[in-house]
Amino acid sequence: MSMAFEGADVNVVPRVYGANELGVLAVTAPGDAHPRVQYAGGELFVGLDRAGDRTAVTEGEAEGWSRPFPDVVASAVAAAGALPEAAEGLIVIDDEATASAVLIDPSRLEGARIAGAPVVFGLARDRFAIVGTDDESAAVRVLDLAEELYDAGTPLVSAHPIALTDEGWAPFPWRERFPALEMRFERVLRLFSVRVYEAQTAALQRPDVRYIDPKIRVLDTGVTTTFAAWPKGVASLLPVVDNVIIADSSGEGTQLSVATMAQFLEAGGEAIVRTGLSPLRYFVPGEAPRTS
Repeated sequence: MSMAFEGADVNVVPRVYGANELGVLAVTAPGDAHPRVQYAGGELFVGLDRAGDRTAVTEGEAEGWSRPFPDVVASAVAAAGALPEAAEGLIVIDDEATASAVLIDPSRLEGARIAGAPVVFGLARDRFAIVGTDDESAAVRVLDLAEELYDAGTPLVSAHPIALTDEGWAPFPWRERFPALEMRFERVLRLFSVRVYEAQTAALQRPDVRYIDPKIRVLDTGVTTTFAAWPKGVASLLPVVDNVIIADSSGEGTQLSVATMAQFLEAGGEAIVRTGLSPLRYFVPGEAPRTS
């Protein structure tokens, strides 16, 4: 669509954001430089990009518009393409404008051939999946798709599905609706958490503190867990994980010990500080990392 902005015609297109990406941008592009977004539901938001260079419309820019931002977003998504047909209860959207349109105008889902109320998985900007609340087999296929995207190194948005309710989009209670899929959901949630922490580290690195990324470990039981290795005595920003491996190099060799996240935080007490970063990290005090 085209609209007047600062005396010029500017073409804008919808853009999907996840809460984790916005959390990083709150640090790297704060205040008026932060992208202006409209909340959709769960961890999903819709903003606007200029069609030419795909730069984001910011808070400062949108503030000067004569039209309210939600009206501009509604006009932008109105031009989106039609919803793809469902295949065995699963709709896959690879067009970001169409995905944005579904989030902003759920009436586009009327008549969709899915079993139950719509459930949206915003896995990636170009890969949304929609199933019905009553279709466990379709949900399995979405989880397969999520793992494929992770393995391919695709930039991910969110692993937390949202369902359409009378009040709009709301977090989908998958534990209650699909209890047999708990291990699969938990695995995908952990895979996505690793990826978003890696993106945060790449964007926010600094020389005086170590950003520690989580790793994946699959137990003999088949359960997928996350862990992070903390070099004892080094100032670090630690992600939220299942287990923390503490590497103590103060004596001869390196001694390793393991604690759950809760145990580690309890042992550190008030010295460990919960930060305002999203995704969440804890600051563990110590000396600055040595430069290699």
